[in-house]
Formats: sequence, C-alpha cells, structure tokens
Amino acid sequence: MRNRSSMILGVMALSAVVSCSSLKMDVGWDKQADFRKYRTWTWKDDGSIKDPVWNRRVQSVLEDELGRHGLRRSDDKPDLWLAVHWRLSVDTRVVSYSPAWGYGWGPYWGAPYMTEVYDVPAGTMLIDLVDIAKKEAIWRGTASGEIRANKENEEREQRLREILQKMFAGYPPAHS
Repeated sequence: MRNRSSMILGVMALSAVVSCSSLKMDVGWDKQADFRKYRTWTWKDDGSIKDPVWNRRVQSVLEDELGRHGLRRSDDKPDLWLAVHWRLSVDTRVVSYSPAWGYGWGPYWGAPYMTEVYDVPAGTMLIDLVDIAKKEAIWRGTASGEIRANKENEEREQRLREILQKMFAGYPPAHS
C-alpha cells in the first residue's frame, strides 16, 4: 500500500511539473505504416533554419536522438526524409482569398478578396518523417513555446535535446 501511495504522489508531482511548463507538444503517425521497415533517413532542408551553425547543430542532435531509436542517417538511398520546419521568431502570415473559392459559385461570385493576418508563434518546431518511396508523411511531432532565439546556442541545444527525448519517447509507435 505504501508503494502505491508513493507512486500516486510521484505521478501527481510529475503532472504538476508538466502542467506548469509552457511547452506544448503533440505527436501523430500513420496507423497503417510499418515502422519496422524504416532504418535510414536523410535531411530534407526547407530553409526555415536560417543560421547555418544552428542548422548543423539541429541536424546533429536529431542524428543522436534518432540513432537511439534505430534510425541511421544515410544519404545513399534512405527510407525517410526528415524535415524540420522551425520558427525562432514570430512569423506573421498574410493570406488573401475570395469567399467565392470553393465548391460551386454560390452567392459570392464576384465578391471582393478577403485577407487574414495571423502569427506563427516563436519557438514552434514541426518534425516530419516522410516515406520517400510513397512521398507521404508517416510521423509528425510538434513542439512550441520553449526554444527562443535570444538564448545562446548551447542553451538552445540542451533544451532541444530534452524536447526531442520527450517527442521521440514512443518511437517507433507500436504496430497496430
């Protein structure tokens, strides 16, 4: 009984620490994908990491973390692309559209364009694993709220390692 109450207190303490964190994380994957067949990956640069030194550090940290989960980096016929989409500063997006776009013409034909402006929060990171043969994303992890541009590279790297350990904790997903 004592061990059980200690375990319950531990879980409650961990929940309190996690709920106080501003880190928001989510992981999703293709339930039909056979993750046992994926062994190698290569970097697919989208240009979102502007600093070349930080770009190399991110690649190195990901190589370490994915290696712990049975994935080896290889530029010779890899199984997966690893794409990182990153925002270290607030990124403002402006999207213009017409309500007439979509199914059928409807009553909005000839309507003026509308514009929406929204911000992508600083510190947002999306990681996609894409099956190269199928050209389909099979796994996606997102994290936001913790990695800031105003930190030293060493501080950001340490925080990145912590985030990736949590993000990839369940990788590979159990086969359904």
